[in-house]
Amino acid sequence: MSALLALTGCQYLLPKSSTLTSPPTVPETLLPKIEASEHHSAFRPIMPAELSQPQQMMPVPIQTVPIQGKSEPPKIEPAQDTAAQAKIDELNQRIKELETLLTEAKNVPPPVLADTLPMPEEKTKVRPAIPLPIINKQGVRVYTDELQKVRIEIMDKTLFMSNAWQLSAEGEETLRMIAAEIRAADPNAVLDIEGHTDSLRSDPNNPMQKHDISSTKAMMVMKFFVDALRWDVVRIGTSSFGRSRPVADNGTPEGRARNNRIEIVVQNETEER
Repeated sequence: MSALLALTGCQYLLPKSSTLTSPPTVPETLLPKIEASEHHSAFRPIMPAELSQPQQMMPVPIQTVPIQGKSEPPKIEPAQDTAAQAKIDELNQRIKELETLLTEAKNVPPPVLADTLPMPEEKTKVRPAIPLPIINKQGVRVYTDELQKVRIEIMDKTLFMSNAWQLSAEGEETLRMIAAEIRAADPNAVLDIEGHTDSLRSDPNNPMQKHDISSTKAMMVMKFFVDALRWDVVRIGTSSFGRSRPVADNGTPEGRARNNRIEIVVQNETEER
């Protein structure tokens, strides 16, 4: 073994405590002839320092194989949300409709003022009035107005004393006749006593005098119906118009005489007052 170690040059690997002695001298003629390079590559031991160094690996090139028929990878399209797209289309359609309405609104003519509008038909439609009472009396006129209400027009001189608010005997008799005719046509008729005057002012300092006169005369007629003729107080009322509703020309004595009047408006009990 010593001879083998001597040949390989590894004698220093033996421990120091080895009792091996120096190898005997071997004649060079007996040893095989080994070239230095061959000796180095075949028998050189690996040193401990070489074991601690990592061996560098040469990178291996990676070859990519293209997909047959395509030069680049396919593109993946994102999934579409059909419900969201439908909602967007619906909103766009609604926007178009609103824009159309806005355009039409700009072309609408300005509104007509309320006072120029005709009264609705249901407001002017009135139930048929009671049959016209027949009253053959001078100074009394019975007619039907545009609302189909019966009106009994009585001139002041037929009802009242001259230049006074009290009823005359002729006036009381006229009212009894009128009440009897109304009861015969409709026992439950509702009455509205209207007072009217001409436009002349007997007192320049009292512009409300004519209104007061018409109101007082209407109250006197209603009082006679309730007290003397026993008319139900809940079915009779008064209104005062003064000179605001003339029916004749105030420029003539005849016209003023007609404008100074009492009108009894007769309505069915079921009519709106």
